[in-house]
Order: sequence, then structure tokens, then C-alpha cells
Amino acid sequence: MTMVVLFISISSIAQTEEKEQQLKQEKQEKKILRKLAIEKGIELQKELNLTINASTIIQKIIFDYSVKVNKVLQSNVSANEKSRNISNLVYFQNQELKKILTVNQFYQYLSMQNTHVAGF
Repeated sequence: MTMVVLFISISSIAQTEEKEQQLKQEKQEKKILRKLAIEKGIELQKELNLTINASTIIQKIIFDYSVKVNKVLQSNVSANEKSRNISNLVYFQNQELKKILTVNQFYQYLSMQNTHVAGF
């Protein structure tokens, strides 16, 4: 009986430590994603001639969707499903950006994204 209680205690401690480690990793990933979103927001502010307010809103949108994409990438679904989910997230992110950007800014933004994807 003592062995069972000891095993349960050790198992519980290991699970707690694993959860703490996972939370630390998620926090670190979010910190990196936030930094990248800020950098992208500043780049877009310069390239699209955005106001500081618009840039801040866009940074939040980019961060929120980056977190969602990161979760998809780390999920245990097939590569096809990951691709489909990420495509959906990009679509919805673009819908939110359309609300902030002018038509010309939005098309310029899309052009910038296509250029980055093409590697130019």
C-alpha cells in the first residue's frame, strides 16, 4: 500500500513539473511572437504609412493570429489539416486587417506578403 501511495505522489509531482515546464515554454513562445508582431507592425507602419493607433491594432491582430497558428503547428493533426487550418487563419486575419486598412493599404499589404513568400 505504501508503494502505491509513493508511486501516485511521484507521478503527481512529475505531472505538475511537466505542466509547469509547458507553461514556461508557452510563455516564452508568446514573448517571441509578441516581439515579432511588434516588429511587423512597425514595418507595416512605415511601408503603409499607418497611424500609430492603426499600427498598434495591427500588432495585436498579428500577435493573436500568430498564437493561433503556433497552436495549429504544434497540434497532432495531419499536415493537410494543418495547412487547411492555417489557410483559414490567414483568411480571417486578412478580414480583420481589411477593417483597419484602406483598400490601397490592404492591397499593398497583400503585395508585400506575396513578395516575402516568393523570396524576393
